[in-house]
Amino acid sequence: MLKLPLGEYDIAHYAFEIERNDLGLAGGKQDQYAATFGGVNFMEFYAGDKVIVNPLRIKQQYLFELENNLLLYYTSTSRESAEIIKKQSRNVVDKKDSSIEAMHQLKEQARLMKEALLRGKLNEIGEILDFGFQQKRQMAEGISNPLMEKIYETARHSGATGGKISGAGGGGFMIFYCPGNTKYPVIESLDQFGGRYRRYKLTEHGLSTWTI
Repeated sequence: MLKLPLGEYDIAHYAFEIERNDLGLAGGKQDQYAATFGGVNFMEFYAGDKVIVNPLRIKQQYLFELENNLLLYYTSTSRESAEIIKKQSRNVVDKKDSSIEAMHQLKEQARLMKEALLRGKLNEIGEILDFGFQQKRQMAEGISNPLMEKIYETARHSGATGGKISGAGGGGFMIFYCPGNTKYPVIESLDQFGGRYRRYKLTEHGLSTWTI
């Protein structure tokens, strides 16, 4: 609106500053960079607010298959994500070994996912997501709950090879990897929980602005 000469890194950083400092909401900074840059990226976060966004050149056929096999499921429950994130932060400050080790393993999950996408090993994605799901549970109390555990196990028994809790956890959205046509029996099996389904669509671009 003000026609400021801001690049993607500037915009993402300011969005982070507004949400974290001005509004005082706890959380990371991956969402701001993902939304600003768009596409499929491997993002590296360093001390001192240094962020490097590495765009990944993934074959279109892999992306089509990924879109087809991912199922976005809204649990019809909500939560205050900032409170869960505060618990995660406290566990790190208090040097809770299980939480810190889980964060190291989630970092490894990102590397495994990058390699699987670049090499077209989509059959490994479900297992990688499941690995991350097991680790994320260890980061803080409240990330998962009995309902989400039941939903996850039901999806797995119906054909999903893995999945994840989106965001901080505790409610909201879950994502499942359903190879082939298994998303249809997974959807049918999850009907009992009263949630809703959304098509998973990848976008090649992030924030766009224009003037007329």
